[in-house]
Amino acid sequence: MSSEAPAGYLPGDPRYGLSGESLKDYYRKKAAQWAIYCWDKPGKADARRALLGEQKKYIAGFGERVIGYGHFLSDDGKATLGSSFFMQLDDRAAAEKFVAEEPMNKAGVTGKVEIHRWSNSFGKRAADYRRKGMQQFLCTGPKTGTPEFFREHLHAHESYFASYADNFIFRGPIRSADGADNVGTALLLELPDRAAADKFWNEEPFAKNGGYRGDARITRWVFGD
Repeated sequence: MSSEAPAGYLPGDPRYGLSGESLKDYYRKKAAQWAIYCWDKPGKADARRALLGEQKKYIAGFGERVIGYGHFLSDDGKATLGSSFFMQLDDRAAAEKFVAEEPMNKAGVTGKVEIHRWSNSFGKRAADYRRKGMQQFLCTGPKTGTPEFFREHLHAHESYFASYADNFIFRGPIRSADGADNVGTALLLELPDRAAADKFWNEEPFAKNGGYRGDARITRWVFGD
């Protein structure tokens, strides 16, 4: 076991005891997963509503490869801003093909598309989550701290996340193109309101100590079913 393990991941985590090249190898060998965000063009609400059933059917066709599917909302929950897909797909080309054939994108509803390699930390899917009837939020942040910074705060980060374990729909790091390096985070969780989401993020050890760039985002979200 690595000498760095006590300061890193917690027991029960598949990454426990891994660091350096052994941790990179774990991610390189893991099946490729993707966080895909498709933001609607302005004025496309009617087209979105008309295509929603077709989109759901398209997503259902991917079966167990769907980790999570849902929609971005305005903070007041009244406007839908786009759709997000967390998918297990073979490679970047497969992720781009998925977006190209997605019904709303094909119909011109989608404006901006973001595709990030991602890793589902504990193998949980949205379908497995026991809902609480609260609000859901997607939290994302690109890393800006040094590797030493993240090693220093990793144990506190994981311990903090463990205290929210029952609120996570799923979570995981954004990865580099080859999957080896951690370059950010993307997680879904359920909380009472936006104030609770802000508190969660502001007190998270990496974020609290300046470990993410200024374009970290908290976006209200809702399940796609």
